[in-house]
Amino acid sequence: MSENSEQNPTNPGLNGHEHTRRSRLVALLGVLVSIEALLVAAGALYFLSRIFLETPENLSGAFVIFAITLIIATGLIATAIGTFKAKPWTRGAIVTWQIMQFVVATSFIQGIQAWQPVGWLLIALSIFSSVIVLKEIFQSRE
Repeated sequence: MSENSEQNPTNPGLNGHEHTRRSRLVALLGVLVSIEALLVAAGALYFLSRIFLETPENLSGAFVIFAITLIIATGLIATAIGTFKAKPWTRGAIVTWQIMQFVVATSFIQGIQAWQPVGWLLIALSIFSSVIVLKEIFQSRE
């Protein structure tokens, strides 16, 4: 058995600077995912408000869209919490979300003119978060 366990967590191969840099990347990633989670939660509240402020053509469809958005927001909140705790499962969840976010963003850009800035913002967040995840993954393998 190896001596590097919870009883002896020191690793002579890592210096303090590499660990601090990775911790800052993980913290930044947690902040970005938290922002994305808050934006999706705000979107869910927007969809809920539209149900009560306007008469939807399909009430059950409006509730389904709200429920799906709320489930995604809840998953992102859990992912943000897991990211701050440096859980390894968050990497896959974040990359999957960034791909989905990129797809949604491109539909915003191709759609209504007023939503195009939102689309570009989502694309920038998606690319920036993906780069950080990839950088963190490659640093953790060193």
